[in-house]
Amino acid sequence: MAGTVEAMTMKSLLSSIWRTHSPSSQPCPPAAGRRQLFKFLLLIVLSFASYLFFSHVVVTAVEVKGTSMSPTLTAGDRFLLNRFAYLHREPQRGELVVLKDPETGELIVKRIVGLPCETVLMQNETPYINGQRLPEPYLRKSPRADRSPWGKATVVPRGHYFVLGDNRSRSVDSREFGAITRESILGVITL
Repeated sequence: MAGTVEAMTMKSLLSSIWRTHSPSSQPCPPAAGRRQLFKFLLLIVLSFASYLFFSHVVVTAVEVKGTSMSPTLTAGDRFLLNRFAYLHREPQRGELVVLKDPETGELIVKRIVGLPCETVLMQNETPYINGQRLPEPYLRKSPRADRSPWGKATVVPRGHYFVLGDNRSRSVDSREFGAITRESILGVITL
């Protein structure tokens, strides 16, 4: 007899637990519904804000257009622009950077050739930095003795950089618009 009472008590206990936790047994109070909606909207706002922060400060996807960087980069190539790199260090010679074109405001990709306070001299399409020919292993054409006339020497101002496209004959770069400011460099592309 004691066993049946225990079984009935267990059965009624399970039944009451089921009724208590059943979604249909207790309607959701209006305040709880508003709280759920508020949490959902807050999640959406925070997600959007973190996306904007991440894409403007840390990394952004970029697509190459045009031929000014060929053969290194070709039209349609996609890369990640590391915006975070220059928050803790200065740009280095040879790096591929994305910057705002001083003339059009469009985003362009160029290679840093001259650093602040250096003298850049161009002989045809070959840069000389402080009188020394810059080795450019990233260019596919072999170096040849250049007999063309020397260009005008440019002293890169403090806080500025001299940038060139790898396809020198098809690139609008610092030879046209001069040295660019550090602030116009948005980040670095790593191949």
